[in-house]
Amino acid sequence: MTKPFFGYLADEAALSAKLGSPIGHPVRMFDLGGLGVNRERFISELAPTFSLLSWDEYDVKRDQVAYLTQRFFHEKSRLDALLPEYYAGRKGLEDVGDLIVRLSQGERWVLERIRPRRKRAIARLLFDREPSMPAGWRITRRPADSFSQNVESGDARSFTRAFKEISEMVTGHPDFQHLLGCVAEMIREVRPAVKTLSAAVHQVSIFADADGEGTNAPEGIHQDGADYIISALVVERDGVIGGESIVYGPDKKTEYLRACLQPGQGLFQQDRNSPLWHDVTSVQDDPKTPPTYGKRSIFGFDIDVKE
Repeated sequence: MTKPFFGYLADEAALSAKLGSPIGHPVRMFDLGGLGVNRERFISELAPTFSLLSWDEYDVKRDQVAYLTQRFFHEKSRLDALLPEYYAGRKGLEDVGDLIVRLSQGERWVLERIRPRRKRAIARLLFDREPSMPAGWRITRRPADSFSQNVESGDARSFTRAFKEISEMVTGHPDFQHLLGCVAEMIREVRPAVKTLSAAVHQVSIFADADGEGTNAPEGIHQDGADYIISALVVERDGVIGGESIVYGPDKKTEYLRACLQPGQGLFQQDRNSPLWHDVTSVQDDPKTPPTYGKRSIFGFDIDVKE
């Protein structure tokens, strides 16, 4: 790997020295200032756009099926088969109505109370190396008609989902454009010959209140199935505790890095075909901070090298 272009808060060299053994794959914690992005303007002008996001109803579907599976474990194979069809809108809870009528009144109350705690939108971008361009890259936005992740079949993240697209006012914002150029250069630090990249950008808010916590990783310790990821660039962190980002080694136990990212801080790492795994802990409402709910808002990137 080449010497980093940017100033990082932590990288694999420093983490290896602390760990006492080499990591050998990029793990880099950064802040917007270290990338040359105007942190204050980026946050103040883009944070309000998270209020425009729509609820992730796929989370509700997943949690409903998980609850029914917990109650009727002997029907697991049937419920596993229902989930992708439920995601696609081809089936619904009425297709397991015979199970729902067997729930107690209290159990039906729990099922009916399942609500989304994540709002999100997506954008797809293509990066072509153009040294004559100001950022060194030509960045083109493409339609994001559907989204799925390159993970094991049966993992709900492998099912096709459709989200609303991120507002053009976000992806076209000058500071966001600057960030995109920096993201591409992060890849070029570790893959100097790269010419073409594709990226899925995720804009996500996680909410927590007195009734429950919020999570951006219900699957637990995982990989995202992309060549490289920015698991989170935090934009808002208000009224919550928790939400620690963790990078693990191949045993999924050894912690290479654990950090509670603050607004303006992010985490870049290799993902697919690497021994690195990651997770983020749930966020809970901080009872000491009004109002009586909290949220953590992030941008995430799934990046694949095309050439």
